[in-house]
Amino acid sequence: MKDPKAHPELNPTKVWDMYSSGRLCEAVDPVLKGKFRGEDVSRILQIALLCVQASAELRPRMSMVVKMLSDDCDIPSPTQPPFLSSSHSASTERQRSVISGNFQPELDSHSSGNTKTESFIGPR
Repeated sequence: MKDPKAHPELNPTKVWDMYSSGRLCEAVDPVLKGKFRGEDVSRILQIALLCVQASAELRPRMSMVVKMLSDDCDIPSPTQPPFLSSSHSASTERQRSVISGNFQPELDSHSSGNTKTESFIGPR
């Protein structure tokens, strides 16, 4: 049985952060022990980021996804998700203060102090 702490769960926010800083290979499960091609990881995760664009018009059609996965064609750059606005860095700093135990909700009028969020994704 795989240790759930071995590799934290990934979400589009974490993958976007890795993409924007050129660290997509960090998203690969450590169980693979480096037995993968970095170009393949980058290509697949970049396509994944295109598929989760906020606007349906920005998402590729499935026929294009299949073409991008099977052919050696250029992959367009995904746009930054709207949930990663300029408040993202403030939110990240707030999360760090919660983890370190330095969070003071009375000083932060935009936060309820709840540190856990769950999102469920269903079919359209």
